[in-house]
Amino acid sequence: MTKLSLRRLWVLYKQVAMAHGSHTRREMMLLQEAFYSGARGVLKVLDHMLEHGDDEGARQTIHRAGRQIKSLTRRKSH
Repeated sequence: MTKLSLRRLWVLYKQVAMAHGSHTRREMMLLQEAFYSGARGVLKVLDHMLEHGDDEGARQTIHRAGRQIKSLTRRKSH
């Protein structure tokens, strides 16, 4: 099972970004800000789903995200 961690997700995101070209310190700061802004948005959506009783939808969303994390991890290790 994949442990969800914003810190771990940021590390994977940053590694993917770095693999696609060098980035200045400022660009990395902007990437990090965009990443955390997106993460906050996802958490708000999940919270809204749970508040409105869509537990199954939230579970499926989390499951899909877990598969994506595993996919990123596999690509990184090859």
